[in-house]
Amino acid sequence: MQHNTKQISFLLLIIAAATLLVQQSVAKCGVCGDNGIACISETEFYICFNGEPDTSTVQECPDGGTCTSLLAKCINAANTEPDCSSDANPTCGCYFGSTMFVCTSRTTFAQCNGNETIVSGTCPTGMYCTTQGGEICIEECKIEGELECDIAAST
Repeated sequence: MQHNTKQISFLLLIIAAATLLVQQSVAKCGVCGDNGIACISETEFYICFNGEPDTSTVQECPDGGTCTSLLAKCINAANTEPDCSSDANPTCGCYFGSTMFVCTSRTTFAQCNGNETIVSGTCPTGMYCTTQGGEICIEECKIEGELECDIAAST
């Protein structure tokens, strides 16, 4: 009987590990996870409301924690991979190291000072945010590739 208990415990451990790996592999910068946050860097995140990130305020993990979409939002860096690594270049909102202007949604943008929003704005109707060219708002037909910040604007 004790042998069966060990086998069951081992199987449960394997299932839990596989679940964590799958969850980590689908995580994406700036996208709301089941835990109610959207990681935008290894240590920063937005709080989500109704499945959309509130890009007006950047939150930071306490004590150097790593931002994840796991149940515990910020975990000791030695115990997990970040959902949004520094290699990923977060694309929605102001973050440490962000350029002067960033997109905060498909149709909104912000002027940044590091991770702080100084001024925010909305593109005219029918135009979309981009930081790739000389204009911050462009017509849909001029978008090359995917939108930088493909989330709906906060209401």
